[in-house]
Amino acid sequence: MSVNNPQKSVSAIVVTFNSIERIESCLKALSAEIASVGEIIVHDNASGDATVRAIEFGFPHVKIIRSDKNIGFAAANNRAVAESKGDFILFVNPDFIIDRGALDCMYKALIDLPEAGAVAGRMRHPNDSFQPTCRKLPTMKNIFKSRGSFIGGRQDTDDYTLGDFDVPTEVPAAAATFLLIRRDFFDSLNGFDERFFMFMEDTDLCLRIAAAGKKVYFIPDAGGIHYWGGGASVPGFRRLRYHHMSVWKYFLKHYPNGFSLLLLPVALIVNLVLKAALGRTGK
Repeated sequence: MSVNNPQKSVSAIVVTFNSIERIESCLKALSAEIASVGEIIVHDNASGDATVRAIEFGFPHVKIIRSDKNIGFAAANNRAVAESKGDFILFVNPDFIIDRGALDCMYKALIDLPEAGAVAGRMRHPNDSFQPTCRKLPTMKNIFKSRGSFIGGRQDTDDYTLGDFDVPTEVPAAAATFLLIRRDFFDSLNGFDERFFMFMEDTDLCLRIAAAGKKVYFIPDAGGIHYWGGGASVPGFRRLRYHHMSVWKYFLKHYPNGFSLLLLPVALIVNLVLKAALGRTGK
């Protein structure tokens, strides 16, 4: 079964916020992949730069949804999905450049793997090296050893982020940088949880995919170049603060206990201060 099956269509969703640096390269590559099989929808979160003008001028076939304020990544994706027509939803970051043939590979994997609820592609850095975007689900134990923690970052003790795989592999969670999911299944999950303004919404979605009896798969033969952190012009400290807040909200949602209510917020504040003091505020 091929993505070119006329009975099926794909809606590619891209959320932008001051994304002028990368959006044109993203849409150029994405347009070549999806031209005959679906649509591209950009939800712009009130960009103050030339993002919208660049899309209007260079990509007239792209549907643009304009928000008068920044409603966050999760909510913007949900709004765009609500106005989409595809049988399948492809979430794409504006700082991602899809490889030729990657969409067909992702589609085939989602169809051929009966237990798959969603499939994620293999990310590469601009120098073509592997970029890890799959991870274990966060727990009270591994969160302090993640890439985003002061301890994990300093001592390379990451017990959270997964490495590369040579074959399609089930993973607990994957970033929504390049993620394909059936439309009806996404709707049945009520989309992304909008309490997450930025970060952790994809991890939360993957947990709910598993709770619904499906799996998330990493597809090594489908991918592209990801300019990590280049999709939105957000100051480093603000980005870091969003991430810490989302981690706390995730634990409050899934682990509503003393650790989440008392210990974790203190640890997150300390981690935020330490990373900011050392200037390690990038994603």
